[in-house]
Amino acid sequence: MPTPMTTPQWPRLPMSTDDCAQVAGALQPVLVALIDLSLQAKQAHWNVFGTQFLSVHEKLDDVVETARKFGDVVAERIVQLGHSPDGRAKTIASTSPLNDYSDGFHGVPDTLTRTADRLKTVADTVRAAHKAVDETDPPTGDYLNAVSQEIEEHLWMFQAMEKPAPAP
Repeated sequence: MPTPMTTPQWPRLPMSTDDCAQVAGALQPVLVALIDLSLQAKQAHWNVFGTQFLSVHEKLDDVVETARKFGDVVAERIVQLGHSPDGRAKTIASTSPLNDYSDGFHGVPDTLTRTADRLKTVADTVRAAHKAVDETDPPTGDYLNAVSQEIEEHLWMFQAMEKPAPAP
């Protein structure tokens, strides 16, 4: 749970204190998942090899960019709600819903599967947060819709690259 502001610099919150705390608490796992996704996708980007290397290498950077962009949006929304987001390394390491990305080089097929698995976990985390906040805070629901759309688009693309085309 993000830490509430301890100073009176946020005297006019957009909702009740309890609602702000509930929404900020639902957003913290999304922030953690996005930060970890950006780190793991960059790790994969540096260590992928094999046929289709370049397209996967570049697509992984797209995932990193999306995760970083929306991580910032989510963290700033937590602050708007009067709470302090926690993106510290120890918090990410201890609370991320993503499986650890093993070290070393990984071939393209393995990288595609590992990345798709992580994208699915992030998509599930975002949808759970959306479900928890949408009725209380529609603007945050809108943010989470945007996150879902881009994460799920990446998921679709990685899955499409992962499997051969179906027979006609």
